Amino acid sequence: MKFLTQVGLTMFLSYIAEQYLPWWTIGICAAVVAMGLTLNKFAAFLGGFTAISLLWMTAATLIDVRTNAILSTKIAPLLGFQSSTLLILLTGCIGGIVGGLGALSGQQLRILLTPKEPTIWDKRRY
Repeated sequence: MKFLTQVGLTMFLSYIAEQYLPWWTIGICAAVVAMGLTLNKFAAFLGGFTAISLLWMTAATLIDVRTNAILSTKIAPLLGFQSSTLLILLTGCIGGIVGGLGALSGQQLRILLTPKEPTIWDKRRY
């Protein structure tokens, strides 16, 4: 359930932020969401990766359909791809890596800032 919450919140916040701010704010949004949830490293990265890759692939597909794939069919051969579908997948992977690393950074920042319980060794004085 936390995974779906992370994916949904990250997609929502990133979509809103991308309307007004630069593209790299998706990493900040993914970090903020991951800081708010208690996740392990793998789940945090996977949630951020999934959310942003789905968001960017959906946006790229909608733009591609609306413009009848005029630009993507010209750009794909420049990058060595046969079709514009591979270009959309590459777009999703790049965005997913940024989102995943942002979420992982937020999770690690949460661990760093969370106060730790004192252990028996901390209570003992020499």
